[in-house]
Amino acid sequence: MSASDEDQDVYFYKVLKSALHHPRIEKRREMVYVLGELRDTRALAALETIMTEEDPFLVSEAVKAAGKIGGSRAIDLLLIMMHHPSFMVRGEVALAMGRIDHPDREELLNQLLNDISPYVANCANIALSRNDRRRTCYGKRCRQIR
Repeated sequence: MSASDEDQDVYFYKVLKSALHHPRIEKRREMVYVLGELRDTRALAALETIMTEEDPFLVSEAVKAAGKIGGSRAIDLLLIMMHHPSFMVRGEVALAMGRIDHPDREELLNQLLNDISPYVANCANIALSRNDRRRTCYGKRCRQIR
């Protein structure tokens, strides 16, 4: 990457980070969504800050973005957010956990199956069933190849 590419990269992330403090909450949610779509681990620090906000819609979007980015830091953030007071956030954690490769994923999703909120339990069930379908499809492909 050339120096000018690095300058553009730094500028781009500065613009995104400044948009995360925009007075309109919709703009902030849009920027959090963009960070998730970029799937760049450098965005996790900004997402961690967003996860301390009071708006459960904004926090849910940050959880979803962290799940898209993945990696060990994202998993740490999801583990913390499993205990968030908002059922919407915990439901998004369940869906994000279903997309991330983690050795304890099924155990964590089983914990969320027992959540007090039926919404969270349903999200955990969806995430677990997606994982089962992936395994089943993979098994079918293996049999077809042989």
